[in-house]
Amino acid sequence: MKVEVIESKADGLTIKLEGSDRAVAELIKEELLKNKDVEFAAVVKEHPEINNVRLIVKSSKSPNTAVKKAIEAAEENLKELESKLPKGAK
Repeated sequence: MKVEVIESKADGLTIKLEGSDRAVAELIKEELLKNKDVEFAAVVKEHPEINNVRLIVKSSKSPNTAVKKAIEAAEENLKELESKLPKGAK
């Protein structure tokens, strides 16, 4: 997956995820929406036949920091889920 910052402002951030479906961006968005400083978070699919999405974030504080924290939280949730899966499952 290629990541490209489309727009970076003090109160907003737009990131393009090339070669990715909505899944990764939706995980990050859900974590962003739990942050009280995040005013808006959305995932936009550019075209139905192309695996590119945009993650759009508006925040009263640093949107870069909010995205980093959201990614860390999503990773923790995935690790917790993985630990609960039966051992040896295929």
